[in-house]
Amino acid sequence: MLRLCVLAAAFLFAAAFPAPVSAQASSGPMVEASLVSDRASVAPGETFHLALHQEITPHWHTYWRNPGDSGEATRLFLDLPEGWSEGEMVWPAPDTYRLGPLTNYGYEDRVTLPVPITVPADAAPGELTITAEATWLVCEDICIPEDAMVEITLLVGNSAPDADGARLIETAFSLAPETDVAMNSGLVHDDGKLILTLAGDAFAPGPDTIRNVYFFPHDGGVVDHNAPQPYRVEEGEARLDLTPGFLTRNGINADYSGALSFEVRNGGDWERRVIEVTAASGERVNDLAAPAPAAATGGTDAAGGPPAPTMAFWQAALFALLGGLILNLMPCVFPILSMKALTIVNKRGSDRGHARELGLIFGAGVVLTFVALGGVVLALRMLGGAEIWGFQLQEPWVVAGLAALMFVIGLNFLGFFEIGTSLQGVGSNVRDDGRSGAFLTGVLAVFVAAPCLAPVMAGALAYALAQPPLASLTIFAFLGVGLALPFVIVSFEPRLLGFLPKPGPWMERFKQFLAFPMFATAIWLVWVLSVQTGAQGVLWVLALFLAIGFAIWAFRISGLVARVTGFAALALAAGALWTTASLQPAAIAAGNGEYEDWSPARVAELRDEGRAVFVDFTAAWCVTCQVNKLGALADPRVRSAFAENDVALLRADFTNRDSVIADTLAYYGAPGVPFYLMYPANGGEPEILPPLLTEPIMVRAVQAAVRE
Repeated sequence: MLRLCVLAAAFLFAAAFPAPVSAQASSGPMVEASLVSDRASVAPGETFHLALHQEITPHWHTYWRNPGDSGEATRLFLDLPEGWSEGEMVWPAPDTYRLGPLTNYGYEDRVTLPVPITVPADAAPGELTITAEATWLVCEDICIPEDAMVEITLLVGNSAPDADGARLIETAFSLAPETDVAMNSGLVHDDGKLILTLAGDAFAPGPDTIRNVYFFPHDGGVVDHNAPQPYRVEEGEARLDLTPGFLTRNGINADYSGALSFEVRNGGDWERRVIEVTAASGERVNDLAAPAPAAATGGTDAAGGPPAPTMAFWQAALFALLGGLILNLMPCVFPILSMKALTIVNKRGSDRGHARELGLIFGAGVVLTFVALGGVVLALRMLGGAEIWGFQLQEPWVVAGLAALMFVIGLNFLGFFEIGTSLQGVGSNVRDDGRSGAFLTGVLAVFVAAPCLAPVMAGALAYALAQPPLASLTIFAFLGVGLALPFVIVSFEPRLLGFLPKPGPWMERFKQFLAFPMFATAIWLVWVLSVQTGAQGVLWVLALFLAIGFAIWAFRISGLVARVTGFAALALAAGALWTTASLQPAAIAAGNGEYEDWSPARVAELRDEGRAVFVDFTAAWCVTCQVNKLGALADPRVRSAFAENDVALLRADFTNRDSVIADTLAYYGAPGVPFYLMYPANGGEPEILPPLLTEPIMVRAVQAAVRE
């Protein structure tokens, strides 16, 4: 009641005494955004500031201009009247946020991001409403993309301040890096590391009164954000030893800017100071020796105080569990749903203990296969490879084998034959009550589903691949638990099956109907093989189908001759599979139609022309990639946005092994495909788009890439 009275009083006051400026706030689940101004009324020819103000839920954070290893910078798209102009956004100094092997830069609690606005000299007097679209990513252990339409109403006439907005904007400027400090700086590449040297009066107090020196580069990829930054400070000079990022791994050929953060003792207190510096390429401005390790220099955390702790193991396990759960909703899991559905139907008439047993066996198959595949990836990486998640479908013999298996399962569902260890224990004459089938279904589920990356699964994989082997394999196990958990829960709670009708003839018809999704999956895998190996691969896999079909027919006939014929057919099937494995990879024309073939050199050429560039890292065996191609990337509004803004379209096809693509994915910390980059037209780092694309995401990315 009190709150209603206060709101009513405020409404009456506003109606009686209209304010010259008003702003509309917009709330997301985790961030409340508003557009504020340091002027209630602006004069023609004046420059003032608008700012996006964010109130952030405790323990969550949004991102700085360089978000670090992951994340996305906050963006503000102002719709200004004709003749009005905007300058560069002012970014307050960020803090560091560490999650496992990732270090990000951003803000907690609240942040204000000012933008200078210049009013034309001939601006007409009167009331004016300015609208803007704001987009941001807000994260804790998980991330949520949010956006909002915000607006503010100003008067054009005599200049007059807005006290509340001016206070927020002045605070933002006080937290922003100082730009008027005399500071010489240089950056050299020496013996596999970057040496940043600095000289200026800011370091005059010397090492006893300066601590926690840290460099935030404006551009991602200049340094390894998660690596320590050991430093040395002497009177008037400082040196930081930085680990190169993917942009500087092989040397530096440009000047790089950033925010230099450090703490200065003021009496008994330590105060943070941040200075904007531009390091001249190939120059040293002092001759300080290498610093001691970071631990001996008081730490390198930019926030002042001890370095932020990394994610606890239990948090990593929970993150992995969530990634596995979400994987159940990804398009790549659809081919396996037929077998899951059939098992659920068959359990309708099973006793409770047997249903639980099959559920646990299926879960064991999923978890053990996840751990095994994770172990292979880790082993190959330790041997110097650049393996990605889903690498198994880059092998033609694996694709051909899975296609043949789907073909056999379809024949089994149609009743063409019955075997005692058939997947899911189909039929009433199974010898092991479906145990082997349940386990094999779990194995198959991982093989078919693993090439896809759920939105939070990428983070779990990145964490796992950076840990010691035992910890890594445990994280892979939790991914498997997440994938298997819904199925196991159904097994343990028979009441969830109560919506199904009683067992009867319909179950046999349902089983037969589910043969056709299996045949469709086999067709898709044959298409994948055609991309990998060309027409020869298709010929041999069809010969494999023929040999398998003939073997099944022969084994259904009694007699020695039939048995010998059946084994001969199986030998022919094995030969066809072996021949498929020995085929040379086909040349894949990734660029077709609107898309060109991707290469780093082509990206550089297009960017030199001043064009925005969209790169689609894809593979024929990646179902999510195909869904995006047929969905968001084929949307008429997206294609129109590409054409109207002259966006160059490149496609990097990873269906077969390609070391250059693998290295690029590794540079960006991507554990697999799909992966999408949008390079802005005016230079700077590309925006990393989410693995599941939508029309609004793509249109907004294009608009951001071509905006001046």
